[in-house]
This record gives sequence, C-alpha cells and structure tokens, in this order.
Amino acid sequence: MAIILSAEEAVKRIPDGATVFVLPMPLEEVFPAFYRVYEETGSPRDLTVVWAAGIGPFNADPRGMNHFAHPGMVKRVILGHVGLNHAMVKVIGANEVEAYNFPQGVISQWFREVAAGRPGLITRVGLGTFVDPRIEGGKLNDRTRQCEDLVEVVTIGDKELLRYKPIRGDVGVIRGTTADPYGNITSENEAILMEPLEIAMAAKNSGGLVIAQVERLSDTPALPSAVTIPGVMVDIIVVASSQEKHPHTLFADHDPSYTGAARADLSKDLAPMPLCAEKVICRRAFQEISRGDLVNLGVGIPMGVAKVAQEEGLLDNITLTTELGVIGGLPQGGKNFGPAQNPHAIISQAAMFDYYDGGGINISCVGIAQVDGEGNVNVSKLGSHVIGSGGFINITQSSPKVMFCGEFTAAGTDVVVEDGKIVIRSEGKAVKFVKEVGQITFSGKVAREEGHKVLYITERCVFQLTPEGVVLTEIAPGVDLEQDILARMEFRPLISPELKEMDPRLFADAPMSSSA
Repeated sequence: MAIILSAEEAVKRIPDGATVFVLPMPLEEVFPAFYRVYEETGSPRDLTVVWAAGIGPFNADPRGMNHFAHPGMVKRVILGHVGLNHAMVKVIGANEVEAYNFPQGVISQWFREVAAGRPGLITRVGLGTFVDPRIEGGKLNDRTRQCEDLVEVVTIGDKELLRYKPIRGDVGVIRGTTADPYGNITSENEAILMEPLEIAMAAKNSGGLVIAQVERLSDTPALPSAVTIPGVMVDIIVVASSQEKHPHTLFADHDPSYTGAARADLSKDLAPMPLCAEKVICRRAFQEISRGDLVNLGVGIPMGVAKVAQEEGLLDNITLTTELGVIGGLPQGGKNFGPAQNPHAIISQAAMFDYYDGGGINISCVGIAQVDGEGNVNVSKLGSHVIGSGGFINITQSSPKVMFCGEFTAAGTDVVVEDGKIVIRSEGKAVKFVKEVGQITFSGKVAREEGHKVLYITERCVFQLTPEGVVLTEIAPGVDLEQDILARMEFRPLISPELKEMDPRLFADAPMSSSA
C-alpha cells in the first residue's frame, strides 16, 4: 500500500547511484526536493536520470529538468530533449555529466521494454542519424565518448535495426491528478499523460521505488476504468502544495480546454496570419495535405499550417496531433507546446509513438536548422549548443511524406511579400543549406532507401529529395535563382528541368480557396 510523504521524505529514500526514470512534466513539488536533500545530506548522489521530452523553462531558472543540473548529485543523463533547459545544457557542454540523447519515442517505448524484461528496444528509428553507434551513438560530449555504447546495430533477416540496450530503473517519478485510498492514480485533470504507467511498471519490475506526485487525495475509490496507474505500482504519494507546484505546463497553471473540462473559442487563436514569408511557407506545406490526413506539426513555423487550414475552411477535414499523445483539437505552440485546446483524445506518449512508428501518421511538417547536399537535416545541435532530437527522429523517419519548413537563411533575414512577389530586404547571416550538417538528425540516405517523399519548403524556393540528390523544383516570383538561392548555399543542388514558379496564390492577400 502506498504511503503519503513529503517530497523531501520521498527523495531521502533514493539511494546513491540510483537510475531514476522521470516523467517530463512539471513536478514542481518533487523535483526541487532532489537538490534540497542533496545539499542537506550529500545524498542522493551519482544519479542517472532518464527522461523522454523537454518541458522548459527556456532559461536557466530552477524549474523543469533544470532541477537535475547539479554535477555530483547527477552523474549521467539519458534524454530525449534538453535545449529548453539551459542550466542542463551548460553542464553537458562543460563535460560535467555524462550525457546521451536518444529519440523521444524510443525512450518512452524503452520504459515498456524494461518493464516487460525484454532484451531492449529493437527498432529502425535512429538509423543513419547521430544516434546510430557508427556515427555518434547519441553521445553528447567528450566525457561521454569514453563511456559504453547504449545502442548497437543488429540484423534481423536482411534488415539493419538498432537495439537500445535495457537498463534497470531504481526509481520512477511520475504524476497524476488524484490518488484514491488504494493508491490508484487517476488523470482527469492532466493536460497530457506522457508515460507514467510505463515508468511505474519499469521501476517496479526492476525492484525499484515509485514516487507519484498528485494534485489531491480522495476518500472514494476511483472507477476502475479511470485508473491510469494502479496502486500496486505506487510506493509513495506526494501531494502538491499548490496548483503552481502541479501546473498543466510551466507556463499555464490550468486551462480546462486542455483536459476537455471546457471548450475554448478558437476563433482568435486561428485568426488568419498576415501575409508574410512565414505564411507563404505554411501555405505551400498545406498544399501537400489531403483530406483525412493525420498530421504532426512541429514547433515554430509549422504550427502556422493550422491557421492556414482554418482560413481555407478545411481544418475540420484533417486531424492534428502531437507526439505527446494528443489527438485532435488545436495543438499549442511556443512555450506551451504539447497539449491542445479542445482535444478529441489523449493517449500515452508511448502509444502515440507506436502509432506513428507503425505508419499511422500520414504527413509531418517540421522545422529546419541545417540541410546538406545529401538531404540530411540537423535540428539537434548548433555549434557547441546541445538541443536534443526530441520526437523529430521518430516522426520524420515514420512519415511517408515529410515537409521541412523554414526560412531560407537565418539571423537577420528580412523578407516580405509585396505585389505577389518575394522581396528580400536584407539577407540572413546564417546559411542553412550547408556543405555538411553539424549533426544528422534526419538521414537523407535512409529516407531515399525507404521511398519517402521529402520536401524542403522555404519562402523563396522548394527542394525535393530524390534518388539523385536534393533537387530545386520551385522558385518564388521576385527571386533571382543565382543571387538569392544558389549564391546563398554551400552546395549546388540539382535543378529540375521542369523548374517552375511557386503557385501565385501563395503570395496573394486572400484565401487560396484550395482543396485539401
């Protein structure tokens, strides 16, 4: 039977050297207690901390996963994303901790393999990327390059796959909404679920301890069908002292439209975008979407595709999803990325990635930081700055159609749309189409082998990945091929003999009235 303790009392039960599986959600009651207890007692120390997704806070403040940015207390991290947690990025860059980055979906599914006692996670996800042990093995700094490989290449039949080796979990830290008298956890007020059941099972079946932070206690047993984590898998319950300690996200304490408790009026959020370079990109991406498609929109510019779909009167004809397990509704962008307003359903992150990986996703629209002549894309590391792959690798390797969307250059780009044409007022200092990407987050080679359709969509041109290489297929009106495109690239793309002008409707200050 689970017992109720304070956060500090719970953390004091974690042994030195433990491997801690952490649910990447705001557990602002339990997470801060780790360092408070460590400062007071010197324990727990030399922890290995594992989490799948990034949750902010977009700075170095002691919130979110920054609570674990303490060398000595933490020896190793295995993560899906870290770029939002600047304090943790700093200690990784300074070689103060060992650090591995694996795909977000892999980690969420990995917990389940550990729980079942299977010999690791075997998947094609990560092949040809920096996670592949023949490239970097997901190792994020020099200190980690001296450490063991946690992933290996295996062959089944005639297919190469990756095996992410199993690890035992000594502690699982999860959250839910309500704990009943049996220790059962329900999640009626959770904006997303992530993988709490998978973490709890993995820790318990490794002989470990499960700590659950909840919003409240109930004297009434929960409906069995409403239980998300059975009490037999929970050892310690910590009750959050306030909503601030148990928010929906680090930037929204509570929004009932995230859980389905209320419906939001989305008309303001879905107001038409002003005519600009970003809108041109989103419109061109939208033209690739068909009625009935299940779509994943990435952070940043791709989120504008939803506004274009609404403006064209076709948002209800497609289903938007996020990799965190949200299906339908309007996925949130920016700092609140993850939940959705007015969602149709919320499932676990591991289940969502199962569906994506197996072919359930029709099309993905994600960002770009760098592209090279092989069609490889980097979004996970810029210079020495570690970001992490997040769900990018799972999503882009699983989608039969992938659209990489972003401005053609970066750092100072000033591009406007005037009189149906692109006008480049000032060029960005940073080249995005480079000779060689800084890190391979998407493998053009693997995509070509698997026959996926891959487009690179910018405001001034469109490229397509073909068996022969990266091909320039479309150019915007007002853009000079040599001066505005080829001279701004570090590699020379193939140029389609059927090179055409981008659809003029993309540059008009009126709905395209296209059909999806």
